[in-house]
Amino acid sequence: MTHLIVLGGGPGGTAAATRAMQLGATVTLIEKNQLGGSCVNHNCIPLTSMLASVELLNRIRRADRLGIRVGEPTLDLPQARARAQGIVAELREGIGALMNSFGVEVIHGEACLLDEHTVAVENRQLHADAVILATGARPAEPPFALAGLLDTRAALALDEPPDRLLVWGAGAVELEFAQYFALLGSRVTLLAAGPHVLPDEDYDVGQRLQSILGEQSVQVLTNATLKSATLEGGVVTAVIGQRKGDTTLKVDRILWAGHAPTVGGLGLEDLGVKIANEAVWVDDHCQTNIPGLYAVGDVAGQPMYSYVATAQGLVAAENALGHQRRLDLRALPRCAYTLPEAACVGLSETEAEDRGYEVEVVNISLETNVRALTLDEAVGGIKVIVERKLGKVLGVHIVGYRASEWIAEPALGLQLEALAEDFAWALRGHPTLSESLVEAGRAYSHQALYIPKW
Repeated sequence: MTHLIVLGGGPGGTAAATRAMQLGATVTLIEKNQLGGSCVNHNCIPLTSMLASVELLNRIRRADRLGIRVGEPTLDLPQARARAQGIVAELREGIGALMNSFGVEVIHGEACLLDEHTVAVENRQLHADAVILATGARPAEPPFALAGLLDTRAALALDEPPDRLLVWGAGAVELEFAQYFALLGSRVTLLAAGPHVLPDEDYDVGQRLQSILGEQSVQVLTNATLKSATLEGGVVTAVIGQRKGDTTLKVDRILWAGHAPTVGGLGLEDLGVKIANEAVWVDDHCQTNIPGLYAVGDVAGQPMYSYVATAQGLVAAENALGHQRRLDLRALPRCAYTLPEAACVGLSETEAEDRGYEVEVVNISLETNVRALTLDEAVGGIKVIVERKLGKVLGVHIVGYRASEWIAEPALGLQLEALAEDFAWALRGHPTLSESLVEAGRAYSHQALYIPKW
């Protein structure tokens, strides 16, 4: 019987262990900290739980728009955090029970590879037919020393929001924290190195979010870099470089959300494992340059999403047991749990043009969506990138209420190589948010029903 060793009990590692057991292997999973990995214990789950509290707080503040009169709401931050930690503990316990139900042997300890088939842990040496690395990521050191620095874990542990906060970076996590603290009352400044936030996404998505951030009192500085930060008398003086010159900003704390793959201490260098961009290099089978040694999730580098780690864990387990499975990331949904959310799949307009496509761009405002209006959540819109010759959908980009949920349909559409016409003739309940995807399909063929023709 094939024996598989998995290093790391996060989403990728537990998925790999479960799938391998389903395929008839015996599995030993080694985790040096807690099951669930960074996603469950420190990042995705506690952050989205806290964001849910802040989102509800924000909705209550504007409840009068729906005819509901309430007093000024307040958020009990320790209680909200206790709720988040309760969810974390429940999930962690559930993962342990799940591993037990599948018969996975779980060892808590720090492991090291002696060779591609031998792992040392807790004064034991274990032999396996294949090994899967799923050691995740760790908080990364900033490019230079900073005073008053908060990483994401420390930020979520605060009992009181800082009066003045500088957020260094403009990716999804940075935007989520910027809104979180702004809606708690902090004066937040966010530094974007490029011309818009969410620099890896479509320009219009970044512009929409940037406008929303401004309305939520988040000051966004574009084409900006943090050059230094000094601490004196409890006040951090940050020097910010922009095209117009350097400026100084006084804040209480600086949030740095950087993460880096956990590759140290595993014995990878001695084995000759290829490292690229600080991560373990893998092919499309999730195998490293060493036969029989696989890597999944954050330790394998970008994109660092827990659901990618899960998919990679399944791929690696199947290939380790003799199957042939590849991971196709072309239909990968990318979500930012901002308020409102942003969710994208496929190519941006610029990416499509750079690849030589002749494109047609469709923009649909959520102000034309009846469900969004009834929910009082009509901020945002949809942008669809269509290949002009055949009408193939190349990308869908949404900013809007619960965008992370309804991006699933266009993600499946891209996976199945859907045409704009397929969306145009789809039937959807009314009123629903997803009707805007149908309207976008109609708009491509100049048959939109709810866009005025002037």
